Amino acid sequence: MNVFGRRSDRWRKNRKRGVSPIIATILLVAITVVLAAVLYVLISGLTKTGASTPYSLGMAVQGVTGPANTPATYYITLSLSPTSGLTTALFGLSVTNVAGATQTNTAASGACTNGLTTPTTSCVGTAAAGWYGVLVNATGKIAAIYSAGGAWSAFAAGVTTLALNSGYTLIVVSEVAMDGNGYTVSAYGTGSSSVSGSQTL
Repeated sequence: MNVFGRRSDRWRKNRKRGVSPIIATILLVAITVVLAAVLYVLISGLTKTGASTPYSLGMAVQGVTGPANTPATYYITLSLSPTSGLTTALFGLSVTNVAGATQTNTAASGACTNGLTTPTTSCVGTAAAGWYGVLVNATGKIAAIYSAGGAWSAFAAGVTTLALNSGYTLIVVSEVAMDGNGYTVSAYGTGSSSVSGSQTL
């Protein structure tokens, strides 16, 4: 059968012609770009550093001592259960009272220094409503102090940060009895990482 003077099979062939080479090239380029973008997102997600990792710092009260020394000083010892990779460079601490008011982070007493094995006799309260934190390593020595300015300091020579997955404990030093009075110590991130964790004292 002829259609307008042409055979029907030839007419069907003409209708089945593909897209032009130019359009085909554009489509191939577009598909390649999309695939490359998807691959980049996947790879970058797998190779990210811990800079934006969400960490947590579990805390539990181990013991309370005080008042001791002069002025009257209380010590609350907390065991720590950190997320792997959490270091002192990534978080800070805050203490709030039962009303939610932030308590002043004060400077540590002069006798409270790195390497001491007697934090509960050498570290004395320095402000009636203030507090500071003492990080103690597995051997009982002071490894770092969290004092005025909201930063960790008093590291050993050549050390600038400590990984917390080595059996550290935290001692909160204060001149007021925080235990049983609604005070809460909390961890927070100091950089792009988020750090959570709190414990009522």
